[in-house]
Amino acid sequence: MTSIKSLLSLLLFLPLFSHGYTLQGTVTNVHDGDTLNVQVGSQKVKVRFLGVDTPEVDYFGHSQGESADVARDFVAGLVPPGSKVTVVYDDNGHDKHSRILGRVFYNNVEINLSILEEGWGYLYFIYPFDKSLIGAYSDASRNAVENQRGLFSPRYANVSAPYDFRMSSRNFTGTNFVGDIETKMLYFPEDSYKVPVWRRAFFSDKNLAIHLGYKFF
Repeated sequence: MTSIKSLLSLLLFLPLFSHGYTLQGTVTNVHDGDTLNVQVGSQKVKVRFLGVDTPEVDYFGHSQGESADVARDFVAGLVPPGSKVTVVYDDNGHDKHSRILGRVFYNNVEINLSILEEGWGYLYFIYPFDKSLIGAYSDASRNAVENQRGLFSPRYANVSAPYDFRMSSRNFTGTNFVGDIETKMLYFPEDSYKVPVWRRAFFSDKNLAIHLGYKFF
């Protein structure tokens, strides 16, 4: 069912990408909770949900188990194979794996926002990002956390945020600095846990973050 909030997001925020790009295609497969395979004409493309990070189904042989499967199945229920979707993205709309990084719409619902609203994904933005968009997504994520929906229910209390899981599973320390979008405080990569998950914004360059108004304690 289309939520009022999701419909409003479609009406309010599409203008943010008025100078961006749009593609329409058919979902062929839901790889995990934040990645779709979409057929666009004769081309198959991978689409990564902008602003959303879900538990890992298979990350270098490591899995987050039930939480990853349930998050994937939730998304597959929203956009099952055969769904005709619209993907909106801008000039920064590709990630390091050459996937399109965008906002996915189906039946007038913004799927990215629905995932965050229901708590089946974590807020995940690496600069550059639109301040208004990250604010709207953060509000949705906070509501899910405070109401213990999805991954934030007691059942999944011991599940790590996907970003943290990826780092720990390979014995890595993240390289992105972490900003608190509410307090504008900046943290070193190893201190990401100090920022509530619905307020995290990642920066590859600390000087850029400082230029944008973030600061260390």
